[in-house]
Amino acid sequence: MRRFGTDGIRGLWGSEALNSKVATALGHVLRERFSGPIPIVRDTRESGGEILACLEQGLGRMGVDYGVMPTPALSAILRDGEGEAGIAITASHNPWQDNGLKVLGPGGRKLEPDVEQAIDLALAQSMGLSPAEGSLQEGQGDEIYLAAQLRAIGDATALSGKRLALDTAHGAAYKTGPRLLDALGIEGVLIGGEPTGRNINLGVGALHPEGLSSTVLQSSCVAGIGLDGDADRCTLIDARGEIIHGDALLLLLASSPGLVGTVMCNTALERTLEERGIQFCRTAVGDRNVQLEMAARGWGVGGEPSGHVLLADALPTGDGLVTGLRALAGGVNLAARLNGWTPLPAVQIAVPVDTKPPLEEHGPIQAILAEAEERLTGRVLLRYSGTEPKLRVLVEAESLSVAQIWVDRIVAAFGEGL
Repeated sequence: MRRFGTDGIRGLWGSEALNSKVATALGHVLRERFSGPIPIVRDTRESGGEILACLEQGLGRMGVDYGVMPTPALSAILRDGEGEAGIAITASHNPWQDNGLKVLGPGGRKLEPDVEQAIDLALAQSMGLSPAEGSLQEGQGDEIYLAAQLRAIGDATALSGKRLALDTAHGAAYKTGPRLLDALGIEGVLIGGEPTGRNINLGVGALHPEGLSSTVLQSSCVAGIGLDGDADRCTLIDARGEIIHGDALLLLLASSPGLVGTVMCNTALERTLEERGIQFCRTAVGDRNVQLEMAARGWGVGGEPSGHVLLADALPTGDGLVTGLRALAGGVNLAARLNGWTPLPAVQIAVPVDTKPPLEEHGPIQAILAEAEERLTGRVLLRYSGTEPKLRVLVEAESLSVAQIWVDRIVAAFGEGL
């Protein structure tokens, strides 16, 4: 079975998708494939220590434990020459019961697709091998990561002395986040900074920004930044407590000659960039796809409306706090900078499916897509989930009610063709 999904191996710890045999086998595979140390970071999930012990069985003395740190910290450590590949033990924005294994390659970048596939195929042959010799070493990456973040942010003097709310989702950045704000002279108001092992992402963080919005207002902050469990995602809140749409975040960071987005980016972003003379192109979902396209085109900014943003002159992978601070360094009055910009109204749902027939051969779906292309002001996007038995439906229109009508029609049409 294929274990690597859009962003590494992820699932309920102890399940067929992710268990002690899988973690140990991954350690064996990486030890054989790469030379030098294999740095490891983890988020605050209860299962992180157990998974670390399994990796030790596969890596032996080649493994280096850097403790609880964000995924972008691993990227900085690898870029600093501390190894050819590394592992982040994290399930990102998922609940605490889940966990995962993200593998970064040379220079701290996401693995090339062919390399990831080779590792995936080698896992089955590495199950049940004898434990590797030696124990994990201990690493110190705090200063490496802080220095990398400061370089990535650049001139942030406009933020010095400002009060900023930060929600670290009881996750990996609960220590490194406040440390960065202190280094920049920013007065941080911290929430979501008391991990228990079972409260990561629980009603806090990038996916649950309501508490952050309240904190911004109650503490008179200029803005708020919400992170997810491994701190590579950013949700930005303005001084009014309003959530900044993910496409608006990309608009704040966009620069010439172009911006790379994904198929999930709103049409209004594309149109506004065109008006400003900034090129735009879409890739498939996943920041690795964005990264590859950015490199091919030589463009500096790319990302997804989920808050995953890549900055070519920053870290090799996305860093949610760096993203937010870079956006704010251009001016903390986000409402004025966006000048009323709004995305086209959109409705998106995930429909459970028993089978995944090719959509291009689905007669009723193709008929309704042809009609939508003529009548709608926005886009229709249909795609199957790569990890779940679901059909994802996105419709943009002049209003939410119109978008919902088309979503209902598409779901009905899908059922007719089965």
